[in-house]
Amino acid sequence: MRRHSLIISAFYVCAALFAAHRPAQAQTRVNGVLAIPADDAAFDGDDEGDATVKGNVRSPGGQMARQLQRAIQSGLVPLPFSHVRGQEHQGDREGDVALNVQVNDPALDKVVTFDPAVVRTRPFEFSTQSETSVVSSGQDITVGYNSSAGAVVEFFPGMGLFFTQLMFSGFSTSHDGGRTWASGFVPPVSPDAPFTFGDPSLAMDRRGNIYYASLGTDAAGNSALIINKSTDKGRTFGAASVVALDDGSDKEWLAIGPDPGVRGRDNLYVTWTSFTRTGSELHLARSIDGGQTWSTKRLFAPTDDGLNSSFIQFSNPVVDASNGRLYVPFLHFSDIDADNVRVLVSDDGGQSFRFLAFNVPGALDAFGFPNVTPGVLNDCGGGGIRNTLHQGPSVGPGRNIGLPNFRYIQATRLITQPATVAAGGRLLIALNSSTSPFFDDTSAGSEINVLFSKDGGNSWAPPLRVAASTPSDPQHVHPAISLSPDASTAFVAYYAQQANEQLRTDVATLSVGKRLRLDGVQGLSDKAFDLTPSNIPFPSPTNPFRTTNYDRTIVSCYDIGEYLSIAAGRSDDDEEGPVAAWGDNRNTWTGPPGSAAPFTHAQPDVFFTRLEDDN
Repeated sequence: MRRHSLIISAFYVCAALFAAHRPAQAQTRVNGVLAIPADDAAFDGDDEGDATVKGNVRSPGGQMARQLQRAIQSGLVPLPFSHVRGQEHQGDREGDVALNVQVNDPALDKVVTFDPAVVRTRPFEFSTQSETSVVSSGQDITVGYNSSAGAVVEFFPGMGLFFTQLMFSGFSTSHDGGRTWASGFVPPVSPDAPFTFGDPSLAMDRRGNIYYASLGTDAAGNSALIINKSTDKGRTFGAASVVALDDGSDKEWLAIGPDPGVRGRDNLYVTWTSFTRTGSELHLARSIDGGQTWSTKRLFAPTDDGLNSSFIQFSNPVVDASNGRLYVPFLHFSDIDADNVRVLVSDDGGQSFRFLAFNVPGALDAFGFPNVTPGVLNDCGGGGIRNTLHQGPSVGPGRNIGLPNFRYIQATRLITQPATVAAGGRLLIALNSSTSPFFDDTSAGSEINVLFSKDGGNSWAPPLRVAASTPSDPQHVHPAISLSPDASTAFVAYYAQQANEQLRTDVATLSVGKRLRLDGVQGLSDKAFDLTPSNIPFPSPTNPFRTTNYDRTIVSCYDIGEYLSIAAGRSDDDEEGPVAAWGDNRNTWTGPPGSAAPFTHAQPDVFFTRLEDDN
């Protein structure tokens, strides 16, 4: 096996460490108050000054929010009106909800420019929506997603440009099965700290309450995992509350299910990655009172043994409602080509855990399932060296790290998150996998595989390939999975990249019994779409490899996000088919004069569909 510890240690997670522990960004003190000027040096992707607030492995938003909070509390920066609800808008397919409908309200996107005689800066193009999480009950559907449209930037004479609001945790809700949608942003913990940073994870309890977990701050501007609750089917969300404070937190994920000992009670579980200076750890927060109070614990803190690294990421907890068993799958990065999927399991409501065994021949140990993440290394400027899908020609080599890497303007980052579902003792894990045993194999395709256990992880069937790499569709990435309440049918949604390098979304339907069987594949998106210009060369005198996203609040190489979502019905007698939501670039955006991309190009939005019910 070819070693790629250089990639892991120097680039794959360096963005996380750099963002979580970087020196203070470009700062100024006005009357003793610390603030951040939103000038080009700070907001255009420079390694030393990138203040983009979404899209790194660990977003630097917490640090920026703390500094802005001090300015706001001092009265230096006045608070704007905090928009938490948008207007209802019609989908683009009014008559048939089985077809594609845009979820996010395009009227919320905006361009903000400033008089060059007052301040010289390129436009702010707040128009990115992607990375979805969906919950559904009959005709009521709520989709959470990342959105830059909730940002507010202002100029203050004598002081400069400031973000006075960053509301990245967007949502849209429909109560007519997806025909019409209302869009907005979940409220922060306090109106005095109008900052949320996305990474949405939504779940619903048995009473129909919807919970929205994301990244944000507490009332003082400290980095936090936060959660909002809706008691009216997603029409409104209450103010966020703090799950946990953690300056190194990233990729929180929410699961809700019955406590194994108190079957009438639903427990809330949030897992996340906590980055340190030398690695990352898996943490858990649990609430047994509907999110009012939380207890937290560290679940796993790896050390580098030369084969397994000291980094984990992308946990995805699920609860089997039939017995209350909690599964916490996650990715453990290795120092060789294949990383390892691991699964912790708890039968006492998250109080104690044990690892499930995969017993794969040739694996580093019995408790890891080896998987090579697909993609080609791309120099993403301030976003680091990342493996990506790309479109169009390379504009040249990137920073020399001793391995092949390129610079593609149209690129979107790839990860391996073990998408997982459990019901009736059955456990399924969907993975995107390279067709090569070598990481960063430029000739490799990618496929979607599903791991299946019929007995709660005690034994495993051979992986089932549900999407294969072919000359017409070489790449398949970012799977999401859902299981029908009776655990008889699974649905796996994913992105497919075509030979022409455009993307679309598909869904595979699986029969789940003693064995797993692929029944068929159909399209989710009814149009293929281009990637956005997310990695535009933007050199500076000190950094010839600096790049920028056309939407300057979003880090380079962030486009469709790192996950999509699919949800089946909540009950066996639910007559509605499964619903899905995904980041989709079929719409176009025209960059204004002064933009890094002053032309018409693809724009990231969120689209929805409902699969036809075959019953």
